Amino acid sequence: MDFEQVLSLRKTTRKYQETQIQESDLQKILDAAQTAPLAAGDDKTTHITVVQDPTLLNSIREVTQVVSRKTGNLMDAFYGAPTLIFVSATELSEDSIEYANVGCVMENMMLQATALNLGSTYIWGCLEKLRAKPELLQKMNIPDQYKILSALSVGYPVKPLEQREKKDKIAVTRI
Repeated sequence: MDFEQVLSLRKTTRKYQETQIQESDLQKILDAAQTAPLAAGDDKTTHITVVQDPTLLNSIREVTQVVSRKTGNLMDAFYGAPTLIFVSATELSEDSIEYANVGCVMENMMLQATALNLGSTYIWGCLEKLRAKPELLQKMNIPDQYKILSALSVGYPVKPLEQREKKDKIAVTRI
């Protein structure tokens, strides 16, 4: 798949199949994370945690439920994905560059997932609920000095990825 096709197929997946992704695909996604540009090559402040254990996934889903904008009911913030990838950073520096580092890692993983015809969703809003559960973070083996900044849901989408028409959505000023 060429890069332009990856970009046109990449979108948020909100419904996943229960089937676990292949280990070889997970490894490619993690390899893509390793190629992300990090400020000053600072790979010591970033940590990745992969969760595929069904029992732990259920515990995470339970504490991170969010209210659906459509129905007003509680829903799974991770949309039923069989694989969750959490990206954490050590204590934030004065300029909070760790957020940019994590963003680069996340984007590389999402683009690689798309290239593998996997769906993905960038998760952020519900993570405060998870960070408030130290016993759950311990089960996830998050090192003490790290804080989860972002997460990625990954899996086979219920509906195949579809090419989107390119639209100029972001205002651009040229000088």
